[in-house]
Amino acid sequence: MSETEIRNKKYIDVEEWDNESILSGLMDSQYKAFDAVKSSLGEIENAVSLAVTKLQKYPSSQIVYVGSGTSGRIGMLDGVELIPTFGWPNGRLKFCFSGKDLSKPSEKSEDDTELARNDFNKSNITSYDVVICIAASGTTKYTVAILEMAKKIGALTITIFNNKSSLLNNADAKIYLSSGSEFLAGSTRLAAGTSQKITLNLFSTLLMIKLNKVYKGFMVDMKVTNSKLRNRAENMVSEITSCDLSKARKILVDTNYNIKLSILMLNNYSEEKALKLLHQSSGNLHNIL
Repeated sequence: MSETEIRNKKYIDVEEWDNESILSGLMDSQYKAFDAVKSSLGEIENAVSLAVTKLQKYPSSQIVYVGSGTSGRIGMLDGVELIPTFGWPNGRLKFCFSGKDLSKPSEKSEDDTELARNDFNKSNITSYDVVICIAASGTTKYTVAILEMAKKIGALTITIFNNKSSLLNNADAKIYLSSGSEFLAGSTRLAAGTSQKITLNLFSTLLMIKLNKVYKGFMVDMKVTNSKLRNRAENMVSEITSCDLSKARKILVDTNYNIKLSILMLNNYSEEKALKLLHQSSGNLHNIL
């Protein structure tokens, strides 16, 4: 029996507990997720290093998240945020999710290897891409099938799983999260799901930092799409360049809220020169300034 399916005898009569005890027990079980991630920091770092190399080498490379059920939804949640938060190009992000509708259960589709082949082909996955396969059990047929196809064509494959007896061990980078048995036997949306979300938070944030999407602790490639983000961008540029807010606002309006370009122009670079330097340095403000 897989680790996440084992019934923890500590919680054998949980339905008879009072509410406070249930909530306390749930919290205690969630701490295992943090410990599991902490034990896998080296594996996460290795995965990021491999991904940075691949994504920097091939400017058209994609990040592809793969999963079913809870794992697939967690992958989508992480990936979607890369676009507004770090300015990751929409065209370089793909998802392979076995369900047709995120808001509806999709457990039946987890065993559909034909669907996996179709989704793999629709995503145009190539050897240039980074493919992240997530499955608590590590045996989900849909996810394993896409891993095998991605591996076969030479894509960089990264797997995240919560059971040692995993079929995802064939990946280039393996992240095993030992979250153990669940508060409710088999309910991997709990500790396993939490550990996956934390891992993806760490992985994608470190990845974007290493891809020059962060400067002085600020998300300088973020997409400015509303008033809150306009205010954030103005404060960001003002603090980085030590100019007043009105000057930061004016230059941002002139550059259509391109934060990096605005910072360079406030450092006396012409727009043409700033754009050229950003292109040559892959957006690395530290190298330019």
